[in-house]
Formats: sequence, C-alpha cells, structure tokens
Amino acid sequence: MGAACVQKRLDRALGSTGWAGSFPDTIVLHCTDIGSDHRALIVADKPFKRMARRLFRFDARWVENPEVRLMVNYVWLQEEAGSPMYKLWTKLKKVRHMLYDWARVGESNSARNIRTLQGEIEAVRRANPVDWDKLRDLEGDLGRQWTTEELFWKQKSRVRWLKEGDRNSSYFHTVTRTRRRKNFIAKLRCEDGGWVEEEPDKAKMAVEFFDNLFTSEFQIGDVDARVAALPIEWLVTTDMNQKLVAPVSADEIRRTVFSIGPTQAPGSDGFTAKFFRSYWDIVGPLVVEAVGSFFANGKLLRSFNHTWITLIPKVEEVETMRQLRPISLCQVIYKIVSKILANRLAVVLPVVVSPEQNAFIKERQIVDNVLIGHEIMHYLKIKTKGKKGYMALKVDMEKAYDRVEWPFLLSLLKKLGFGEQWVKWIHECISSSS
Repeated sequence: MGAACVQKRLDRALGSTGWAGSFPDTIVLHCTDIGSDHRALIVADKPFKRMARRLFRFDARWVENPEVRLMVNYVWLQEEAGSPMYKLWTKLKKVRHMLYDWARVGESNSARNIRTLQGEIEAVRRANPVDWDKLRDLEGDLGRQWTTEELFWKQKSRVRWLKEGDRNSSYFHTVTRTRRRKNFIAKLRCEDGGWVEEEPDKAKMAVEFFDNLFTSEFQIGDVDARVAALPIEWLVTTDMNQKLVAPVSADEIRRTVFSIGPTQAPGSDGFTAKFFRSYWDIVGPLVVEAVGSFFANGKLLRSFNHTWITLIPKVEEVETMRQLRPISLCQVIYKIVSKILANRLAVVLPVVVSPEQNAFIKERQIVDNVLIGHEIMHYLKIKTKGKKGYMALKVDMEKAYDRVEWPFLLSLLKKLGFGEQWVKWIHECISSSS
C-alpha cells in the first residue's frame, strides 16, 4: 500500500497583525490553475455581507450592569397566563426585546466608552491645575471598561483555557478574526465541477444538500419486527428504569444549569447559560418549574427546540458541502433537559454499550480505535505464511453518524429494555426539533 499524497497550496498572501486589524474581513481567494502550476491570488477586502438587522446575542458584559438586573426583575414580576413552559418562553421573549432596544441606545458599548474616557482623561491632564480626584475616578472607570471589553472579545473568541486579565483583549480579538476567516465559505464546487460564489446560490446548494441528507429513507412497514429479530439481549433492568425516570429535583436542575459552559454559542433565542447563571435568583424558580413540567407530562414547547444549524470546516480549504460538519446550536432550556437525560443515561450506558465502542463510555477514547486499526493493518502487512487468511474492509460510515431513523431508534430502545416513559421523553426531544 503506497503512502497517501497530501496536496498543500504553496501560494499564499502574507500580512502583519496590524494590517489584519485594519482590514479584519480580508480573505485570500485562489483562482484556477489551468495552463500553469501556480494559481493567481485575489486579496478580497470585506467579503462578508452583514445582516441589516443584527441578531440578538446576550452580551457577557451586561451582567455587570445593574440596569440589566432591573429589567429582568421587572419582566419576571409580571403575571403571565399559560403553562410553565409558555410562561418562561414569554418572559424570555420580553427580556430579549428590552435588552435589544436598550443595547442600541444605552451605554453598553465598552469600545465607545473607552474612547470617550480616554479623551476625557487627556483633557483633564492638559488642564491647569490638574483635578487629581477626577483623573483618578476616570482612570478607574477606564479600567472597568477595559475589563468588560476583554470579556466581550473572550466570549466572541470562544477561548476557554485563558482567563480574563493582563489585558488579553488583543489576543481574543485576533482569535475571533482568525476564526471568522477560517469559517468563511468563499465558494463551493457543484457536482458538475463548476463553482458557486454568490451567497444566494451557496445557500440554495446547502439547503439541497441537507434536504437530501436528512430525508428519511424509511419505508413504513415491519420495523418493529425487524428490530425484534436482532440478536440483542434485554439489558436494562427494572431498577435501572426506576432510576432513569425518577422525579427530577430543583437541585438537579440547578446543578445542570451551572454545568453548562457560560459563554457557549447561543441558540436561536440568543441567550447563553451565563444569563441563567447570573440571574438564577430571579429566573431560577420558573426555570425549575418549566423543566420539571417536561419530566411530569413529557411535553416540550417546540419554541425551545428551535435550533440553528451551523457548519464547521473539516479541512483548511473548503470546496464541497461534504467538507463541512453540521452542528446544532440549541437553546439553553433544551440543553438543560437533554443534559439531565444524558447524565442519567450515563449510569446505564456501560451496560448497554459493548466494550468495542470506545466513543460513548467515560474514560474511553475514540482515538484508541486508531491504535487498534494501525496494529491490525500492520499485522496484515507482515503476515505472509499460514493457511488462514484475513482481509480488511473500509466502510463509509458518514451517513450513519449524520442521522438516525426515529422508528428504528425508538424500537431499539424498547428492545434493550428501556421503559415506556423514557422512550416517550426521547421521542419528544427528537421529534419536536425544527
């Protein structure tokens, strides 16, 4: 077996960090290489088309502002009719609208505040005599604004291993710009070999790809009979089922909320876990009531299961839709429900999952399979004697991990011994998404 050939592009455009800061949206496009072994480069500035109306995103800087707490408290004191889930959705919607309007006209922009304070400090320093008390107050305000600006860019950069402090804003800013350029899809290759560069055409191509990928191939018929014929044992005991469907407590919900990353990418409602963690004394009781209602009646408000699909590049130079990995950005309320289910399932999972499946069990790693695969291929290469032969099959598991048929999943859960209540919860989670 020969070594795989990896193609790397040698033609590149270089720029300093300062230049990249002045032109943050610049990307490099490679033209076709017909008739030459080199590709012409196009350095394109500002290729991103911003939305006319910016989507709401809860800003981590707002938790330091007392006005935000007052707005949240004001909305939460209002009476709402309906189920706990609907009450929570209505209140979050009102808070979202209030924060959006407040952010547009308020003083939440720390970058603008920094420029204003720097000008005021310079004016005080030039005055004669210098008002030292005012200068000290302005410098204190400037330090606080720098801290909030750093927090803003840390949230944007998605960097979790570096803590705030020592004025890391420029580093977070650079990481954010780099991530945006890396994730930007300049063009896509069609099946006929042509290229698509316009945004509407790329969007249409993406929709067609996922429409084909996620369209069910299931034919209504004897799926239960097929699953029943599988050589699978009844593994989940009655005691396990009782623990899986045990009543959810307020403490369990609170621990789950505070275990979610505070600045993870928000879902379609724009709220991060930091909002719920920062104002838990206000919003916590209703969140506990709403999440508890799901485990009591098995119904999830569809609005809480509305997700964004975002695309993560698998390679450096994306050319086709298959080189993009889709992930769903879920809302925090759905994350709470699903994480409670996942934490409970984790106790049962070692019994259900076979020892060969290394990706789903705590303290096992999927990379272990790489080592096993390498050893197997090495054994096949060096085996030259003996009457018994072996062979290796390369199987494309792409679609197997991209999707799963609902009827098959639910029938398999029943086959393994999961109770009716647990299967009902899982079915509600997967079928109420949009």
